[in-house]
Amino acid sequence: MTMNNLNKTAIAMLAASTAFSFPSVANERDILEIFVSGTRSEQPTVVIPASIQVLDAAQIKLSGASTLLQVLNAQAGIQINDNAGAGSRGTSVSMRGFGENNVNNVLVLVDGRKLNNPSLAAPDFSTIALKDVERVEITQGSAGTLYGDQATGGVINVITKRSEGMRGNLEVGRGTDDFELYRGSISQDLGNGVFYRISGEKKLGDNYRVNNEANYSNMLAYLGYEKDSYTVFAEVLRVEDDLNLANSLNRASINANRRQSDADGDFTNLTTDAYRIGGDFALSDDWTLKAEYTDRATDSNGYAGFSGVWSGSTTVETLSPRLVGNIGIAGGDILVTSGIDLQESDYQSEYTGADSEQKLTDFYAQAIVPVAEKMNMTIGGRYSELKETDNLTATVNEDDISVFQLGFTYQISAASRFFLRLDEGFRWANVDENGFSDKPAGEILDPQESSSMEVGIETRINNIALSALLYDMTIDNEIFYDSTAGYGANSNLEQSDRSGVVLDSSWAIAERVNVQLNYSYVDAEVSAGDFKGNTVPFVAKQTANFVATFEATDTWSVYVDAQHTGSRFGANDDANSGGKLGGYTVFNANINGDFEQLSFNFRANNLTGKKYDGFASIVYNYAYPAKGRTYEMTVSYNF
Repeated sequence: MTMNNLNKTAIAMLAASTAFSFPSVANERDILEIFVSGTRSEQPTVVIPASIQVLDAAQIKLSGASTLLQVLNAQAGIQINDNAGAGSRGTSVSMRGFGENNVNNVLVLVDGRKLNNPSLAAPDFSTIALKDVERVEITQGSAGTLYGDQATGGVINVITKRSEGMRGNLEVGRGTDDFELYRGSISQDLGNGVFYRISGEKKLGDNYRVNNEANYSNMLAYLGYEKDSYTVFAEVLRVEDDLNLANSLNRASINANRRQSDADGDFTNLTTDAYRIGGDFALSDDWTLKAEYTDRATDSNGYAGFSGVWSGSTTVETLSPRLVGNIGIAGGDILVTSGIDLQESDYQSEYTGADSEQKLTDFYAQAIVPVAEKMNMTIGGRYSELKETDNLTATVNEDDISVFQLGFTYQISAASRFFLRLDEGFRWANVDENGFSDKPAGEILDPQESSSMEVGIETRINNIALSALLYDMTIDNEIFYDSTAGYGANSNLEQSDRSGVVLDSSWAIAERVNVQLNYSYVDAEVSAGDFKGNTVPFVAKQTANFVATFEATDTWSVYVDAQHTGSRFGANDDANSGGKLGGYTVFNANINGDFEQLSFNFRANNLTGKKYDGFASIVYNYAYPAKGRTYEMTVSYNF
């Protein structure tokens, strides 16, 4: 049986691996069109020995979410940290038990374009306009072979829409705290191979706290040309994001008035320009060359009461050519992916006092091999070279590392599959970490190395889709901030461990009613050094989410979710001496209506007005209060 035939016999499994699938209404054609980028090319999920959640545009629309983070917050295995209070910028995603250092341990991509930075700045989720999103792919766990640096805890890949025919959209919205939203988009396939998409978005709002006003705009233009043997494209993005910073409060101030701020005009403004060109070129019936070049430049400026006015800039250039193809053997086709990832980054900041350059040169290859009628094997490896230059001291450091991957997928039946994966990951210390470390002058931190094992099973029983994933990961030289090193410094932790389980289910109770329930448990523990046996701070051992959608009629739908985060030690509490922050549950809801060309959304966030913190430390007595109850209403015209 060839690989293609094996995929076709597993049609039901494709839907089972989609987190928000609607099995009662999905047909064979719909399911065959479910693809993911777990091989850095679109392939059915069944060939990949990993747990991948896929959320499409229709599911996002039902939720009524206005930001990607609102969507991610309801997904299995994800925890959100918010240390700005605005719900977008300054917010980061944690997977696999990474706490305060999660920023550089979860890789975030938009159409393969990397949002992670060569600094301590989190990937800027505010640069993603949700209206442009076709689907979101969440890969659980390490993906070091295919994606390299920073893909230790998982990968979030956002795929944007492409043109189909002629369509457009105009949308306006209002909400709590003077929230205003204006969106528009137009796309067209001209029929002669040329297609384009232009979209824009403007957001204004005071946000929940004093001195937290936001002024955001996003403009995207995409142009493509497609022929039988090749496709080429060019994309231009500009984002202007001005945000006043409310800063943290001590517990007494929060109890008195959680909406107040002691910041005196603090702000950070960002302007991002990104360019991307690339294409797919069919070299033969079996081989395709894919390549993208991206250039992202972010200029920043701000004011902080303790440091004054500052400015900075970050530029990231990447070139990623890769060859994807099939090699026929007696048992089927071997799917091969091989390529080169080149990245050059420049980072200057008056705020941190950094002026550095970083260059990464990576070579990788992966093969998915049919080893039996119902089984395939995945094997791969990556070699990465680092060159980092500190322009302030004229110091140059170089290092290299190799990682490997081995996995098996067994198709138990048309509705069930089992997979096993051994994966190594890594990340290089960023320039901020190296600029303030416990290493001798002129030396950089050692690369963080991880080794993980995952076992998963996915199945469908009538209208119920179930998945279970067990994992165990050991990390050597984990890069973290050690508050006990003098006045505090970034350091390499000798060893730490993460183990856990991720359970996900989706049940089509009736034709128009779907329920999802997921649960995650993670044991993140320091296993060497001064904090041996302690729990990694600001990581909740248990999280759970409940999502229900009810399509009352062809016109109206209702969405509700409950997001539970368990108790955890506060940030900076490596000694586990300050006690735990209490767990909490947040409820959200949305009503959606579609009337021919008009659409209506009314979303309520934090329905019960739960008082909780987006980020908090007990030992240092500070916290960033999260938003209370908020409402958003949007009306859109589709043409």
